[in-house]
Order: sequence, then structure tokens, then C-alpha cells
Amino acid sequence: MSAVETVIREIREIGFEAEEVTLPNYGSAVALCYPVPTGRLRGRTFRMAIGLQDIVYPEYPPHFLHVCSVPDPTLTSHTTYEWEGGDWTAFSVPPSDFWDRLPPEQKTMRTYFRRHLQRVWGEL
Repeated sequence: MSAVETVIREIREIGFEAEEVTLPNYGSAVALCYPVPTGRLRGRTFRMAIGLQDIVYPEYPPHFLHVCSVPDPTLTSHTTYEWEGGDWTAFSVPPSDFWDRLPPEQKTMRTYFRRHLQRVWGEL
């Protein structure tokens, strides 16, 4: 099973619809609509994509998060671009501060969402 297929399966297991997309200048990613659970954007839903370019998941976690139409992000963006009729922002936000120390069975999208995405959205 490819990294993209694994990520899609794991995201669906935690209750989100997800699909593979190809982002301009970034390659393969998994896109979904995400209701923000924390931070100043709490309660709003955004289209986002988790970049998977050239990584071996789950050993190495995704570190690019792409978000459509995020208003005035407080995190520094890596780049901005237009795609699918929207204005997207790419953020380089690797979770290596904790991911590298996880046992293999905890290197999942459930952990990525719970520990990493909530933190990132809290900072956006």
C-alpha cells in the first residue's frame, strides 16, 4: 500500500472523507475538509491538504500543510498559490519534535491529527 493510500485509509478511519490530489509544485497530497477544533478559527471548516511529497509514511511524517482561504495566518507561510479556484497557503510545520520518539504503532494519522494538527490550527 502506498503512503497516500495509507494516509487516506487512516484519515477515513477517524471519520473524515479524504482524497488524493496533486498540488502545483508540491506533488501528491491528501485533501479533506477540516472543522477547526481550537484557536481563533475554532468552529470554522477549511479545505486543507496534507503534503506527502517524497516521504516514507509513517516513519517520516508529512510536514507541509496546505490550507485554502485561511484569513490572516499568524504562522509564517512557505508559499501561496492559486489552485481549485481558491487561494492556498502552504505551511512547513513538521511534527518531528515528538514524532521521531513515538513507537511505530503510534505513528498514525490519529496521532498526527490529535497531537500535531490541533497544535498547528491553534497557532494559525
